[in-house]
Amino acid sequence: MFIATSQCFSQCFAPTTLFASNINYYTAEANWNTTSGTYFYRIRYKIIGGSNWSFQNNIDSTLNIKLLTGLTPLSNYIWQIKSYCDSTNTSTSSWSATDTFTTITITCPNTNVLFTTNISYNTATANWGTISGANRYKIRYKILATSLWSNLGPIYHPEDSITIPLLQQNTSYEWQILTFHDTSSLLASLWSASDTFTTTSFVYAPFNPIVISALSNLECSSPSEFSLEITQSTYEPDIGTSTITSDGGYFDIGSLSVGDSVGYATMTTASQSINAVLKAGIIAGQNYAIINSYDSTSALIGFFTIENANGGIKVTTTTPNDNNDYTSGYISEVHLTNLFVNPPNAGPLYFFIDIKSELNDQIYATDTVQIWCNTTNIIEQKYQKEIVGVYDIFGRKTSLRSRKLLFIQFSNGSVEKRLVLEK
Repeated sequence: MFIATSQCFSQCFAPTTLFASNINYYTAEANWNTTSGTYFYRIRYKIIGGSNWSFQNNIDSTLNIKLLTGLTPLSNYIWQIKSYCDSTNTSTSSWSATDTFTTITITCPNTNVLFTTNISYNTATANWGTISGANRYKIRYKILATSLWSNLGPIYHPEDSITIPLLQQNTSYEWQILTFHDTSSLLASLWSASDTFTTTSFVYAPFNPIVISALSNLECSSPSEFSLEITQSTYEPDIGTSTITSDGGYFDIGSLSVGDSVGYATMTTASQSINAVLKAGIIAGQNYAIINSYDSTSALIGFFTIENANGGIKVTTTTPNDNNDYTSGYISEVHLTNLFVNPPNAGPLYFFIDIKSELNDQIYATDTVQIWCNTTNIIEQKYQKEIVGVYDIFGRKTSLRSRKLLFIQFSNGSVEKRLVLEK
């Protein structure tokens, strides 16, 4: 006996009435009429004439709209949709009729006002006219005639400038701006036209750090705060090593224990101020110690050595190389509290300064203070010691930039002798 059976499947139809809405430069919404009996939908789309389709898969059957993202601005797109009518992907419709749209909009304007200021050898300031209703901006920049862009952002409205960093000297650059009109990345403008600029040549300043030493107490055989101030101007070569010696006095190192606080230090630059606590580190007998510098988080940020040698003191600092060679300008102060003991006899106390830059420039200088005996406590105010005159060997006024033997007169009457040597 032959038994015939038949199984009937309902037909699977593709959605109809396709159209695109809310079209922007990088997004568009695909719309359609839903079909009954559908488990999910699948969309494919591409630039007209392109060979590769992009897909949106497993779209819920209750939906009739889908956001397409990552589109190419000012491009003509084609898209289609199909239905999947069972859970095994066996029953599917054919692809629907096509719909087309163009990624263009008037709702995401961009600024056309771009200009560059404050151009130096390694930075420049990008400026632009702001756009009403913008959420934020993004900058991209590159060396002219190359293809690799670097980006800056987000820059939130209404900011209208930003510094472009880490540029090469004597180099031409171009930069562009993009405006975002919401908190996402969907409503964005096109990239603007380029503005161009050329960085300048780097011109370094002569190596000429100003070093001022001072004692708070000038009474012989008395403990005193010993202070050093070092100032460097912008674009001077960085200090590599510095050695300060004296022809008298001593550090009372024997009274120290590891971890003792011995003073404080400050560093002031154009952009920040750093305060540090100085503590005794390694102590090697009566005549040698390492002084560590700690920031406000108790992190070690530097160190220097103090010694008693050759009838006086010696302070030595080696600065780690930051692979930059030039400073942005700063004032550094070190205060050792009552650790220095003045010489037992009245008379001039000389401090000898030997500083070498990372580029092998060298400075030799001599500073002098007057020690007194059997007097009331004489205080030398460090911040009142200012330069009042610079003279050459013939007594003629000159500038600190001179490359020769100099005599620097300070407001407290002391005179520093300085010899500047180029590398």
